[in-house]
Amino acid sequence: MQLIDTRVLIVEDEVVVASEIKLRLEAMGFQVIGIVNNGRDAITQANEQYPDVILMDITLKGKMNGLEATREISRETNIPVIFITAHTDTPTLDSARKASSHGIFTKPFSDDELKAAIQQATISKLMTHYLEAEDRKKDEADNEEGEKED
Repeated sequence: MQLIDTRVLIVEDEVVVASEIKLRLEAMGFQVIGIVNNGRDAITQANEQYPDVILMDITLKGKMNGLEATREISRETNIPVIFITAHTDTPTLDSARKASSHGIFTKPFSDDELKAAIQQATISKLMTHYLEAEDRKKDEADNEEGEKED
């Protein structure tokens, strides 16, 4: 299953790695809307471009790491973040699990695993939007019904 037009933002501070991920994602049919190498730019791009999914390295250039950037993005949006990292120590992985529930991949990772994680995160986001819209409709209908009774 391929979700048409899934827009992905790559946050990776190593140019060669970022370029490889971009090529791999495009070969899988995903649309890469940008590559940034630091947390501040990741937050800006998330708010301006509103990608469907963000692939976030934990170690980034600048003062803000990927965990901090993800926490900030999560406060402002509901964009799913999937971590990609070369760090496999338990404290780093535990911190990543707390910051995002959409997956953590240690480098190197397979295309199949990454594709499945992006699809799962996108479906989760779509279902959340759908359920929120249904809740709003129900609330509006309940409010209209209450006004008729008054």
